[in-house]
Amino acid sequence: MNKWWTFGTGFLVGSVGLTVLTSKLAQRGYKYVVSGAMIARDRILEKTEEVLAAASNITAEAKELTEKYYQKLDREYKEANSEKE
Repeated sequence: MNKWWTFGTGFLVGSVGLTVLTSKLAQRGYKYVVSGAMIARDRILEKTEEVLAAASNITAEAKELTEKYYQKLDREYKEANSEKE
């Protein structure tokens, strides 16, 4: 008898749970949760684009500095070799 009581209680709770999950109030709550998640996703994508743009700028500036460094080394090398001759 105890097994049937447990099964019946579980079935009743499950049925009530499904009814609650499909209610209008629950659906309204789901809409707000999904909407909040979509807003969060959009904000994260915006920040990601800003970070990528900043990284691109940093990379470009680093390349310029590297080119200037090697140009300076070339000038120093040429000056050192011209003094030897």
